[in-house]
Amino acid sequence: MFENVTKARAYAYLAGVFWAFMIISNILATRTLEIEFIVLPCSILTFPVLFIVNDILSEIYGYNMTKDIIYLGFIINTFAIVLYHIAMLFPSNSPNADAFAMLLSTTPRLFVAGLISYMLGNLLNSKVLVVLKEKYSDGLFVRCILSTVIGETVDSIIFISISFIGVLPSDVVLTMICCQIVFKSLYEILAYPVTRKVIFRLRTLDDGELKGQI
Repeated sequence: MFENVTKARAYAYLAGVFWAFMIISNILATRTLEIEFIVLPCSILTFPVLFIVNDILSEIYGYNMTKDIIYLGFIINTFAIVLYHIAMLFPSNSPNADAFAMLLSTTPRLFVAGLISYMLGNLLNSKVLVVLKEKYSDGLFVRCILSTVIGETVDSIIFISISFIGVLPSDVVLTMICCQIVFKSLYEILAYPVTRKVIFRLRTLDDGELKGQI
């Protein structure tokens, strides 16, 4: 499967991973996990992977090609949510119908929060990394971590603020934002050795069909 991989084929693989984790994260976000006084959506376990893949794409393929994947992810996400709700409109004799609706339904507020935070957070992450690469060709660790911290901070602030301000006390909302930023940043730091290894491996591949585009 991974024999004779080119940068063009690797781009397709990374796009698939990005979109898969995006959908998984949306489903996991319907459940929360509690650690002491901290309450976080279960998507905290998978959503940071989007930013890690974003870093890899931005480092190897640049902003424009990464932006295409982010935009298509936005379309896929919107399409999936619309189809979930269309499916719920039809009567069903399935014993799991109520569980299906409970798991995959979302309020307009959460829907808007998720789409806006996804777009702005990921686009900013990619742009910052590419700008840092142009100015500082060395320092992969710094640009991967810094771009992710900035992107995930914007994502967390937008999503939690739109979703929970006026619903939860202000101190709880602030705690959720801070905890998400810290957890996602630590996630990125711990995963950096893998990120670095993938980036270095991709640099050695032939461009394939991407020749002249990156």
